[in-house]
Amino acid sequence: MIITCDNCNTRYDLDDSLISGKPFIKVRCSMCDNRFKVHGKAETDVQLLPENIVKADWDKTIAISNQKGGVAKTSTCMNLGVSLAMMGKKVLLVDFDVQANLTISLGYPTHSASFFDILKSGTEDITEYIQATRYNNLYLLPSNSKMALLTKQYMHKPDYEFLLRDRLASVSGQYDYIIIDTPPALGFCTLNALMASHYIIIPTPCEYLSLHGIHMIEDVIKIVQVRSGRKINYRVLITMHDPQSTAARVIFKKITNIFQNKVLQTVIDLDQRMKESQIVHLPVYHYAKQSSSARQYQQLAREVAILTA
Repeated sequence: MIITCDNCNTRYDLDDSLISGKPFIKVRCSMCDNRFKVHGKAETDVQLLPENIVKADWDKTIAISNQKGGVAKTSTCMNLGVSLAMMGKKVLLVDFDVQANLTISLGYPTHSASFFDILKSGTEDITEYIQATRYNNLYLLPSNSKMALLTKQYMHKPDYEFLLRDRLASVSGQYDYIIIDTPPALGFCTLNALMASHYIIIPTPCEYLSLHGIHMIEDVIKIVQVRSGRKINYRVLITMHDPQSTAARVIFKKITNIFQNKVLQTVIDLDQRMKESQIVHLPVYHYAKQSSSARQYQQLAREVAILTA
């Protein structure tokens, strides 16, 4: 039985046996702590015990987001996903950017069916739209140019910001991690991605205005937390770091001083091998597994696994 919290709209798959023969049971939403009744068809008042409360499936849904472009969002999404898959985790990557860079980077054509096509089909189950990539344990929900129509056709509809979250509910239990690549702008796609996630990774190089980009995402996260009624954890990931640059070292220190434990320990260095791997549409590990960026993304995957354990 699918039930929905009447406060934050989180959906749960409730074991039918828990309510069989009872008029209702009382449950607590693990997302916003709201208590509400689930009605059955019989005649006794039985309260659901705390140990029977179902848990939502969103623990390991991660959005890679920064409103600033060129900060390695797509590279992080793909290489983190590949590294987690190499650890034996089953990973779904969601390309939620109209540019479809993640789709292209994984070798798929830009006319592959996207989330827009899912909404147009009216289906709640997105399984048939998910592609198995050439890499073990790694799957993709592609993007295409029609994603640009989402804002015009759906943003005026009630609860439009939950469209991705509700569709991912049909497959969330099948994956250890769902990682969403977002566009460099706050709009329909980014808002839906954040609403669907419990963790946000903010990639940022140590450049001028980097702090501004992080603060902008922080402000959006606060809005999302109020709207969704749940806490969202975020971490800053330093990317394309040049330790030889004086400016980069100064900004790196400033970021770590301001955000402290919100900054991931892993740092992704500026690496020529990473740029080359993008040209040939390969994850950096499969292009140059001894490169610094390949090792660092594997380290990032281990750090993320610990944070989300």
